Amino acid sequence: MVDNAHGDPVAVPSDDPFAVAPVGDPVVATRRDMRLAGLVSAFAALVACTQVGGIIFPTLIERSPTLLLALSSRMRHLLFAVPAGINPFGYAIVGFIRLSIAAWICYGLGYHYGDRGVLWLERQVQGDTPATFRWLQRAADRGGPLLTFLMPGSNIVCVLVGQRKMSRERFAIFVSAGIAFRLGWLWIAAKLFDSQLKTILRYIERYQWWLVVAFFAITVLQGAFKAAKNGPPAPRP
Repeated sequence: MVDNAHGDPVAVPSDDPFAVAPVGDPVVATRRDMRLAGLVSAFAALVACTQVGGIIFPTLIERSPTLLLALSSRMRHLLFAVPAGINPFGYAIVGFIRLSIAAWICYGLGYHYGDRGVLWLERQVQGDTPATFRWLQRAADRGGPLLTFLMPGSNIVCVLVGQRKMSRERFAIFVSAGIAFRLGWLWIAAKLFDSQLKTILRYIERYQWWLVVAFFAITVLQGAFKAAKNGPPAPRP
């Protein structure tokens, strides 16, 4: 912060793309970081799609499992999509693309913005730093490629290996192999437990609208809890 010719405080352009000038200060015009805006916007869009997919999962799983995977390729959605009758090619292609997009967005946040990207994503996901997050940080230091292969769907893992400057080529190999492995073993598991999963699907179909209401309520409560936990920004002295 410096004073201009009139003695008014002026915010100096910061190298930190996540920094926000204090309220009330005149801000010097700076070149907008379009890469950051794109990454953050894409991440927000994926979060919105995931929430929508989670809420309407009971109505989509039988009617359009491919659309469900396009919205959210969580493990439970991948698992139930198989007995729901999804086309194998749709399962593989849509699931692979959906997981890959999320992985590369988070990798980009970590790779290009380092600690700032990690802290920003951690605030969106958790609101604080739990023991699991600290464990993942240590694991990324010791075996980033293996962690990427084992947890390709983890936003935190992808941003951490990006922060540690894993090369794009290595990340592409391990995250792609990890996603393919996940899709493969979930398909096999779904076939092995086909009758049990179909029984659950019948219950889901019977009570689908009750479940939609319940999932919506849970999503709203989780959002409210997170907002209350993080609290409002501290007032400027």
